[in-house]
Amino acid sequence: MIRRIPALITAALLIPAAQASTTPGAEPADRSSVYAEWIEEMKASPRGPFDAIRWFCEDGTILPPKAFACQPHGGGHQHGRYSERTQEIRAAGYAVATFLAGIKPREFVDDPGFLDTWAQMLVERYLFAADDGWILRRAISYRGAIQEEDERDGGRRLLLELASRDEWIETRFASLRLGARFLPHGEQSASAQKVRQVSASLSEQDENFMRLRAKIHGAPDHQDAARVRDYAASVRDPELKQKYLDLADEIDEVYKAEPISHAARRTAESIRSAGVRAALEDAATALDADQSPEAEYIHTGRLLASLRGALPGVGTSEERLALLDLSIRAEDDHFRAGVAARRAATVLSREEQLGMLRAGVLAAYGTGLLKARERTEILGILDTLGDGEVPLDRYLDALAALNRVPGWGNRNLQFYFSDAVARLEKIEPTAALFVPDQLRGSPLFAFSHVLDRLARDANRAAGIRHKLFDREIGTGFRALNPGLARGVLHAELNADDLDSIDPNGIYLLPETIAELRPIAGILTAGEGNPLSHVQLLARNLGIPNVAVDAGLLEEVAGHDGQEVVLAVSAGGLVQLVAYDDSWERYFDNAGAEADVIIRPDLEKLDLSLRDFVNLRDLRARDSGRIVGPKAAKLGELKHSFPEKVTEGVAIPFGLFREVVLDKPYRDSGQTVYEWMSASFRAIEAMPEGSREQAEAAEALRSEVYGQILDADLGDDFRAGLQARLQEALGDEKPWRVFVRSDTNVEDLPGFTGAGLNLTLPNVVGFENILSAINRVWASPYSARAFAWRQSHMRDPENVYPAVLLLKTVDSDKSGVLVTTDIDTGDRSVLSVAVSEGPGGAVEGQATESIRVDTRDASVRLLATATAPWRYISSPDGGLDRIRASGADVLLRPDEIRQLIALYRELPERFPPIVDDQGNPAPADIEFAFVDGNLQLLQLRPFLESRKARGSSVLAGMDAALKSAAGRTIDLKQAPAAP
Repeated sequence: MIRRIPALITAALLIPAAQASTTPGAEPADRSSVYAEWIEEMKASPRGPFDAIRWFCEDGTILPPKAFACQPHGGGHQHGRYSERTQEIRAAGYAVATFLAGIKPREFVDDPGFLDTWAQMLVERYLFAADDGWILRRAISYRGAIQEEDERDGGRRLLLELASRDEWIETRFASLRLGARFLPHGEQSASAQKVRQVSASLSEQDENFMRLRAKIHGAPDHQDAARVRDYAASVRDPELKQKYLDLADEIDEVYKAEPISHAARRTAESIRSAGVRAALEDAATALDADQSPEAEYIHTGRLLASLRGALPGVGTSEERLALLDLSIRAEDDHFRAGVAARRAATVLSREEQLGMLRAGVLAAYGTGLLKARERTEILGILDTLGDGEVPLDRYLDALAALNRVPGWGNRNLQFYFSDAVARLEKIEPTAALFVPDQLRGSPLFAFSHVLDRLARDANRAAGIRHKLFDREIGTGFRALNPGLARGVLHAELNADDLDSIDPNGIYLLPETIAELRPIAGILTAGEGNPLSHVQLLARNLGIPNVAVDAGLLEEVAGHDGQEVVLAVSAGGLVQLVAYDDSWERYFDNAGAEADVIIRPDLEKLDLSLRDFVNLRDLRARDSGRIVGPKAAKLGELKHSFPEKVTEGVAIPFGLFREVVLDKPYRDSGQTVYEWMSASFRAIEAMPEGSREQAEAAEALRSEVYGQILDADLGDDFRAGLQARLQEALGDEKPWRVFVRSDTNVEDLPGFTGAGLNLTLPNVVGFENILSAINRVWASPYSARAFAWRQSHMRDPENVYPAVLLLKTVDSDKSGVLVTTDIDTGDRSVLSVAVSEGPGGAVEGQATESIRVDTRDASVRLLATATAPWRYISSPDGGLDRIRASGADVLLRPDEIRQLIALYRELPERFPPIVDDQGNPAPADIEFAFVDGNLQLLQLRPFLESRKARGSSVLAGMDAALKSAAGRTIDLKQAPAAP
């Protein structure tokens, strides 16, 4: 859920934790609101989540509090006992009040639910700081409930166990490192992040502090301590005054901390590896040699990257934890130096500021916000710029690539924490701020500010601009789909609200939701991938879509409820501005006929075929005649690439007509088809856009859906299907198939219809396949599919669904390939999105997104795969969810070569692919890899909106981009003043 971002409520508490039952989805959905009320009561309760103090002994005995109570029982630990409410909340999968005291680290980590528990633990530690103690707000003074020494001992033993496991310093490094920051395990030290969190907490308690809090968050410096003390002098509440004075002391500690060079040398003394010791000494020497903010920023960035690189070669978990602690200290210094250097950067040359960005990339890698592949990609782009005069268009492209870095950091944290945040947000809304707050206190803070300055300078040099309401911005927007839309901005949307979406609204969403209904414009906090079904559909219909970096979400959400214009050009320029009369001329034909009209070819339609068809017998020419484009084009692919397409059976339009539409409709004396036709004509005669018309259309849709769902397939249908499945799939039982909808109103000239109708994955067994057929037949009349289609279609009774039964392929990875660069239109470059398991990319997963140059097989990275889960086919039917690997690279070189070979062979072995005007069009291909071998799952033309391409306002936004070609920019010069 996206909501207005409130100021963070924070306090410096490092508190407890034992393991909760955290099976995803375990809690009853209707209890989360009750749990949220209980959480609020715990905050105000002197006992918080506890009801008594007890000794918990090693042999399982629980005893009342008294000295050495567990001594006869093998020892133990004293702490608070969970109340009945806390026990219920934990049993429902919310890992609240998780104790570290007395844990058995190896058993704890090996538990199947540990990853979920761990993530929730860290989010809870954030809540302790961000919500003034959260459920321990008053219980912190409940004597005996929390034993700080035991918590620290448990935290250290847990971190040492994790640090001993290579996967936690490799693919789970960012999560481990945040654990070292949040969990008590050694001496406390002053932290810039702690200062930020405490100041935010105080601003929630005292709204007059908000202005100074904004200063501390946006532009902190060493004088903030004096400012806070001055403010404290005016505070009358003694308890609140003391909190301000403590904050001032903490700020002083941050700026008086032991020099990082000393900390590096001290850590080096505890490391046995001569190479690591030498690297730390070199870093310390460099830091001592030049103590300017710019130098410290650059050298701490290098140190952070070096520390991460050193971890695998360090032999003991104690040494690894020592390096993690030094890394956290280096990050705090890097953040502080970055703030100071950012202020001084106005006089630095573009080349020097690019050097700061390089250091920020290294630091982001060193803190786990970037993967090794992402770091290499960005450093390579920086290397191409060289120095001196640089072509302006290449410079703009480089800055656009750098603009992806904050989004990568967000996605990489979401990989570890999105599920935990989504779960805890149900009972504590502040949990939603966990990832944004980590980003605001990270190396990406200074990086984003420097990048924004350079981008605005470059945009001015090119005569282009991004606009966010009343100001010009350089970064923070990434255009996904071009288009122009006007509507009310909706910044708060629950998953439960999807049925009430305003089709004329512009929505700020957590991600591009697969089940999204028609809307005017889309702003996404999570980019997902540009080749998902809903993205392709939005692109086809000219619905603008922009990914928004976390740093802009609060500003965007502040305009909730206002009428706005979202303009996204083909060149990637974005304006999100308030609507006024100056925009009226661009929307004065809003009532004109829609850009896309769905016109199935009824003359081509052949309903006489009423038998099942083997996929091998279908060709592309059968699309819209006896089956839809999925089956027809996949049959053509089966003919041309037999080894790349699995077996299947199609159920043609004629069988749907026979089994459903030609049957009597109740006692009306009409067939279902006759009744539908008459009903649609009656609705069309009603006042356009009236409530009466909308209610009648919804009643008709619902009735048609029910008629199809309840249709009796009949014995002849069952026998015929069984015989054809036996022929196509053989004797191996039970049969396992994907049941896919395949209508005559998709992949038409000008309309893709991607993902509108139902696919049921891995349906196992003949009886289940029969049930699935009715559901898939009915899916064009689901509320979502009907809503997307109806505003673009004439004679809607002529929607005919075929069904494709495609043998289940247990794919290792799958995705979408478009045979053009969807951003530039370069037909020699492939756009590819891929994720682990079946169904990759089409549902909006955070995929590996790349561009592949077919001339030399070079790869340009847009995003690594960060979806936290992957799916595998279950023997019992459907898909099981397991953890994704988090690998840096999914598509391997040989697999990329296979995609390039397909691109080259397709024009020779497949009929021409054209757009609505008969011109050659790129192909949109769904694919999978099984044991490294390419499998083809679907092919359609890649279609874009003519309206978006022809918009004069969007073309005007891009006009300056063309003039940038052939011009240069001098990197030796400082950026022009804003």
